[in-house]
Amino acid sequence: MKAKHFFNPRSILGVSTLALSMASPAIHAQESDSGEAKRLSTVTVTATQRESDIQSVPIAVTALDPVQLEREGVADITNLESVAPSFGLSTSGTQTGGIVLRLRGVGTTGNNIGLESAVGVFIDGVYLSRPGAALADLLDLEQVEVLRGPQGTLFGRNTSAGALVIRTKAPELDEFGGFANATIGNYGLYNVQGGVNIPIAEDTLAVRLSGAVRQRDGFVDGLDGNESHTLDRLVLRGQALWDAGSAGEARLIVDYADGDDKCCHAIWHNESATANFPAFGLPVQAGAPNIPGPELDEYNSNDGEFINPFEQFGVSLQYEVDTPVGALTYIGSFRDYEAQTAREADFTALRIYTVGASQEARALGGQKFDPNNNLTSIETTTHELRLQNTAFDDRLDWLVGLYYSDEKIDQTGSLTLLEDFQAGVSGGLLGAFPLQPNPLFLVSGGADATGDFATSQFLQDSESFSIFTHNVISLTDQLSLTLGARYVEDTKDGSYEQIAGEHDACIGTLQAGAANFLGGTGVALNCFVFAAPTIERLGELAPALLANPFAQALLPREFDDTFEDDEVVYTAKLGYALNADTNIYGGFTHGYKSGGFNLDSSAAVAGADPRFDSEIVDAWEFGLKTDFWDGRARTNIAIFHQEMEDFQVLEFTGTQFQTFNVGKAISSGVEFEGRAQLTNEFSGALNVSYTDARYPDDCAISDPSDPDFNARSANLCGASLTNAPEWVVVTGGTYERTVFDGAYNFFANASARYESDRRTSTQPTVLGNPELLSIGDIQEANTKVNLRLGLAADDGRWAVELWGRNIFDERTKNVTFNVPLRGGAANRARAQFIQEPATYGVTVRTNF
Repeated sequence: MKAKHFFNPRSILGVSTLALSMASPAIHAQESDSGEAKRLSTVTVTATQRESDIQSVPIAVTALDPVQLEREGVADITNLESVAPSFGLSTSGTQTGGIVLRLRGVGTTGNNIGLESAVGVFIDGVYLSRPGAALADLLDLEQVEVLRGPQGTLFGRNTSAGALVIRTKAPELDEFGGFANATIGNYGLYNVQGGVNIPIAEDTLAVRLSGAVRQRDGFVDGLDGNESHTLDRLVLRGQALWDAGSAGEARLIVDYADGDDKCCHAIWHNESATANFPAFGLPVQAGAPNIPGPELDEYNSNDGEFINPFEQFGVSLQYEVDTPVGALTYIGSFRDYEAQTAREADFTALRIYTVGASQEARALGGQKFDPNNNLTSIETTTHELRLQNTAFDDRLDWLVGLYYSDEKIDQTGSLTLLEDFQAGVSGGLLGAFPLQPNPLFLVSGGADATGDFATSQFLQDSESFSIFTHNVISLTDQLSLTLGARYVEDTKDGSYEQIAGEHDACIGTLQAGAANFLGGTGVALNCFVFAAPTIERLGELAPALLANPFAQALLPREFDDTFEDDEVVYTAKLGYALNADTNIYGGFTHGYKSGGFNLDSSAAVAGADPRFDSEIVDAWEFGLKTDFWDGRARTNIAIFHQEMEDFQVLEFTGTQFQTFNVGKAISSGVEFEGRAQLTNEFSGALNVSYTDARYPDDCAISDPSDPDFNARSANLCGASLTNAPEWVVVTGGTYERTVFDGAYNFFANASARYESDRRTSTQPTVLGNPELLSIGDIQEANTKVNLRLGLAADDGRWAVELWGRNIFDERTKNVTFNVPLRGGAANRARAQFIQEPATYGVTVRTNF
């Protein structure tokens, strides 16, 4: 069943009126030669690895400069939704591991380190292998480009939905200068940024140093005074630029970032009805009650301690030199990223389980609080070489290149069962046994699950090699043909091993035999997959139990295997200049995103293949880009249709994470970007995205007798993609003028983002009951408004700004899910991860 989306024309009319009466921060205008009128500035992008006017490139791209980002309060990539309507982001679980980036409704679910993002992030030409590595503040920027649609023929890593291309300011060889700004706001926010540019040798060598510190209290309150959604970040960057004349130019960048964001607690939507039957003297809850309720008016959760520190270091070298055969560019990089998670987050007020080296695990002692538990380490090395030139009197602009990357992932994960686990787990009506909560201690032969745990290690070594070309052929002075292709080979060696554990209750349940009157359900719960012994470990601890069919069917299995794939990705586009100010284009792109391993304890249960297939996308796009009204107005329109094959999906079922491929997914729609400089003081903008991102009715095999049938894939058919609203409108404005006889500049900026309703869970309906919607599945349509007022010295030396984001405090969610081990079938407890409430503050800036 497809979630309904309601489009309100009055909402569009309202934001359109706002756009026509005010100015967008995206519009930076310049005075005409007469000094009488302002025109829109030329925007230069590097979307084709060449500096080009954004109006001439046959690509749907949004370019965001530092002024726009500052005025919209875009501190990091999590805020980009407010300036780019086709961009979406959601966070679940952890900030470092649960971020999902989406473009045109298409994204790859986080929470599994084995999945690569459908939207790639590139900083100064270097690919960041996971979105969590891009969490640092957007500091000292030159520009952010949002490229929509599959990328692969030009950028180092293939992405199936698009790319964020972030460019920082390079050192300047001939001018000393710097900047500093400070911000304070509600929820205890403070942020300090600064940077300095220092020429060392005139016109030859310069360095640029910058850094930022950001801290904020949380806005979700958990048990025992624990807060969630806090910020605690540091980022430092140092650069050196050396111009060696005819020997070329080299740019060295070294960056460091760390943080300890405590994110993310979830807020309950509803409790499972079957959890309300007390059994054997156990209260329904321990301590504070579970906090249910569909409304998000109060940000309260049932969770305790949350630790999620991360640290990363990176170094890159870019070298450019003119050679007799063309301009040669080399970009090499090394990045080391680490993140750790420890949390008392079973989403209930009971003491059911704890993750990593949390306080409750530490209290139990032993290996359960190993400081290396739940540590993710990613080391990435990349090399890219490009050669570019023109030929045939500049009729051919050609580019060829090579790319190589090596990524090493080392992740450990642990989960420990606590004293309420056996009596507090609620799994729904289990067969004919009516009592709830489930008395799991009765089927384990008296074995206590408290303190049972498992620590697992996941390793993956990935290599990617590609050769590519991208060429622009001027067939006539008005007609151009773009042809690009890339051959890519991906190889991944992945493994899972259980390196420590205690499993008394699980082994006791398997030994109970006929006394286990709950059958396989009793085994499945007492052998909760994240704390259960693997088949291999069971063979060491109790080899006689290997013959138990429930053990063979339900226990995790270790694996050590290889994934290999290769693909030719390609693009062909025609561009035609109707006149000096209007261009049209159209073309086709065949894209690809590598498959790999489900790096999870449950990946190979019952002998399942832990690998998932690569994702293929075929995309058509047609567009128009035009400047008019003597350069004071600009309109860009893109029409797109993307068909994805073997679409990668990760789903939490309530007891395990499952990764699978869905045969088909489609994203179609229209994007409109309009800007106009109405007067020297007023300008207007209206950006609208209509996207129909969906699983078609024939998205998967529907015959249960087919050996390739997957019930979870089949259940998606006919539904919209997760967190893919049909309508998004981003509009706003800026009023700017000089005041006090020209001594100061004043601006007032307003922006609004409207989105229609969207589905927030992986499954649209309860599995096996296609008429029953998942509880809390829809986030209703909403509008969020941002405001900023500023006063600056005419010479730009200082500025003071008052600001507010989401000023009407729209409370919204971005992910809903089944609470682990809480209810069953159509009776699940459900919870939701939420988005930011209203924030406000003051910022002071200075430049020197």
